[in-house]
Amino acid sequence: MSTQRGASFLALGFPPTSASPRVACIVRNLMAEKPERVALYLRVSSEEQRERETISLQRLFLQQYKDLYGLEVSAVYEDDGISGTLPLKERPEGARMLRDAAEGLFSAVVVKRLDRLGRRLLVIVEAHDALAKAEVALKSATEPIDTSSPSGRLIFQMLASFAEYDRESIKERTQAGLHRAFRDGKHMGRVPYGYRVEEGILVVVEEEAEVVREIVRNIAEGSTLYREAKRLNALGLPSPGYRSVGEERKPGRSWSATTIAGIIHQGAYSGVHEVRASSGPIEREVPAILPEGLQGKARKRLERNSRYRDREGDRRYLLQGLVKCAECGYGCIGHSAKARGKRYHYYSCPQGRTEKVRQTEPHRAPFVNAEWLEGLVWDDVRRFLSDPGDALRRARELEESVVTEASEDTLRDRRKELAEGISSVARERDRYVRLYARGHLEESSLESYLEELEERGERLRDLLAAVDSDLSSQESARKAAESAEAWLDALRGKLALLEKEEVEDPFGAKRALVNLLVERVEVGGREKNSAPSVSVEYRFAPPE
Repeated sequence: MSTQRGASFLALGFPPTSASPRVACIVRNLMAEKPERVALYLRVSSEEQRERETISLQRLFLQQYKDLYGLEVSAVYEDDGISGTLPLKERPEGARMLRDAAEGLFSAVVVKRLDRLGRRLLVIVEAHDALAKAEVALKSATEPIDTSSPSGRLIFQMLASFAEYDRESIKERTQAGLHRAFRDGKHMGRVPYGYRVEEGILVVVEEEAEVVREIVRNIAEGSTLYREAKRLNALGLPSPGYRSVGEERKPGRSWSATTIAGIIHQGAYSGVHEVRASSGPIEREVPAILPEGLQGKARKRLERNSRYRDREGDRRYLLQGLVKCAECGYGCIGHSAKARGKRYHYYSCPQGRTEKVRQTEPHRAPFVNAEWLEGLVWDDVRRFLSDPGDALRRARELEESVVTEASEDTLRDRRKELAEGISSVARERDRYVRLYARGHLEESSLESYLEELEERGERLRDLLAAVDSDLSSQESARKAAESAEAWLDALRGKLALLEKEEVEDPFGAKRALVNLLVERVEVGGREKNSAPSVSVEYRFAPPE
């Protein structure tokens, strides 16, 4: 069997990971030699324009921010007079920016404040997700948000949780209305197979009802979910698919074990239609399709089938949940087979097993010996933990480089200059006020001077906030570097206990280490007269 390992990170010698390891990310940022290529995004609504928040002010501020940090600007996108409640992809310049991001024209998008992306959390999070999909970071010039850094991602995770709460609140209110309609007898949403809706009431469709009766009767008499799915597919009967109120049923692709199980457990067929609610199940009576007791017998048969199926010696699979099929993306499952009186264990794609019903196009499904694959991965994990070598050396170098990094002194010098500039603006403001009080300055001139000073002070305060944000990021970088060596030492200690057999559950401890250090194992299908290919992606860095 051939194996393909991920290439090492230049910074720490870590194999690549989609999770963007914290330490590797920091080293990449610190060691960059070329100016970062960014895009500037500006937005102002019509209402904000009336309140003196203009595109030109944002442009001036971001220009100063770009000069302060030596950024290379690839493009500027300005949505003038556009509401922040509109999704980014529906704004003229926002949509153009997303297209350019997908083409790799820049590595980060800088906004003055996060609310320039959107005035609603859902809009902001959706914009972030769209940029992240193109591997573009999001940075706020006045807030400690930089999604290329751990702290920035943490803040965005918090925002996402707030957005999720917002979505759940909307969902809860919507469901409450649907439940009231349901109790009143009105059917909404998808219609169970075997029924249609007439004037808000479920009515039996006899042709479909007969299929339901046959399925439930066969299961009750000993058939299986997969056997029934294959039988129906062989007969060419359209699968249930879905039907909405007032529409014809749209058949699904094929019958599957999951579809059959749904029919067995659909309570409406016995005369009671139930929906779940946070306050508990809501029930109402509907026309029954099945004779009394038949559905209960079928459910008991399924339970019996599950209880007495071959459990393959209850073998535990070390890479459960990590092995993926390279052909279709499905997770590979562990199973066993007997040959010449001996049982062998494998990882295989469920789409390739003959007793299952395919949900994807036919393909060369992988079939890999479990002992071989688990041994391969565990040997690599054990070798790394026994001797991290270059990884530890790089972690120590990173810690030293962060501590001695000249950019931190530069940031502190910039902060001092900006603070002095803010104090100078305050002194100048006081001087103009005194001149006016003594009668040496007209009121109209005073207003003009004060307005100009206020704008200058606001720009300086925003730039100061940006520098403070970067100083905070420096501290996060230092802590991350310090934690890398401690993390590796802790894992080495766990390995030592495991090898001394000083743990209660050796398999569980072994699997915990594998889950920490292995991102995924991708298994390709067999070519004719050849072995399957295996690609292992490791995550030799502290988890986020």
